[in-house]
Amino acid sequence: MKLDVVKLTRDLIAYPSVSLTSNVPVTRHLIGILQSLKFEIEELPYTDVNGVAKFSIIAKLGKGKGGLSLMSHDDVVPASAAEGWKGDPFTGRVHQGKLYGRGSCDMKGPLAATLCAAARFKAADLKAPLYIAITADEEIAARGAWELTRKSKFFREASTGYGLICEPTRLKVVHAHKGALYLEIRSQGRAAHTSTLKGTNANIAMIPFLQEMKAIYDLVLRSKRYRNDEFTPPHSEWSIGINDHNIATNVTPVQSVCTISYRPMPGAQVDDLVERTRRSAQKYGLKLAVKFIGNPVYTPTDSPLVRTALKLTGTRASATVPYGTDGLAFSTRMKNLVVIGPGDIAQAHTVDEWVEIEQLHQAVDLYSHFIDHVCVQGRT
Repeated sequence: MKLDVVKLTRDLIAYPSVSLTSNVPVTRHLIGILQSLKFEIEELPYTDVNGVAKFSIIAKLGKGKGGLSLMSHDDVVPASAAEGWKGDPFTGRVHQGKLYGRGSCDMKGPLAATLCAAARFKAADLKAPLYIAITADEEIAARGAWELTRKSKFFREASTGYGLICEPTRLKVVHAHKGALYLEIRSQGRAAHTSTLKGTNANIAMIPFLQEMKAIYDLVLRSKRYRNDEFTPPHSEWSIGINDHNIATNVTPVQSVCTISYRPMPGAQVDDLVERTRRSAQKYGLKLAVKFIGNPVYTPTDSPLVRTALKLTGTRASATVPYGTDGLAFSTRMKNLVVIGPGDIAQAHTVDEWVEIEQLHQAVDLYSHFIDHVCVQGRT
């Protein structure tokens, strides 16, 4: 079966699979394509916190374990014409060598490229299996990737092989990205009219806690322990947010909510930071919830996968990026991961998001070379 990468990308863009809505329709469309290519399909359905039906899939072509996995997501961030788009965000528009539309770059274009590459091969061609992973909710805490990582039989098989996370990198090889940590700390007060002095201001208990968070903020920005010179910038911020959601200035704030996000470097331990924050919260009578912890991705630059990726891309050195991917989940099982895909991350989430059509075609060829190298030739 022959697929056209531009047409397929436009078809996928036409599904408005914004993360807060269901990705089921677009994923069903993808399942139809994969079944026509003779892939076996494993579905991992779930219902999100808002009661919306979602699911991730992983598809397998060939026999055995390991092999090569091409990994994408089919959810996108919101878009509306009111933001200033020159056309319908969910109608793929071609103009002067670029394909415009929500998800064209992040990441329905890269996803389409993986399917077009896979379409060039049959199971009988393969010495090692080829897997296609497509997740939901990558844009909001990678829920779909965590479901796949924890529950998928096919992913357990694939985890001993190579994984390509096909997010946009302009087809440069990325061997590492930062992790993610998200904490929420709450203070509870009692509402009353401020003139009565009968309320309990939830912000008061939060003030000394915030002073201690400022000490952690300073620590992670100056300490070598939390520094990694492979990255630009080489530190991450202990990003502190605060909101009391108060209804009026003459009402005592009944709650105070502090949010902390942090992108840990590969090799940096965050357990001590979490524990220090927990002790501080307890000291001031606050409630702490660890909302999310995701591992950094790091594959050594001298690993066979990175060397293979550099050879197939014709480049001399791999790079790091400061953002995260579904690799936060995948790396808990799969240790050989790189990020490589068409398009520029600078276009992701923007008005009039676009990807260069030439990059999409180059990606199809590159992924085909990977499949041939790992799955057909059986070289690792």
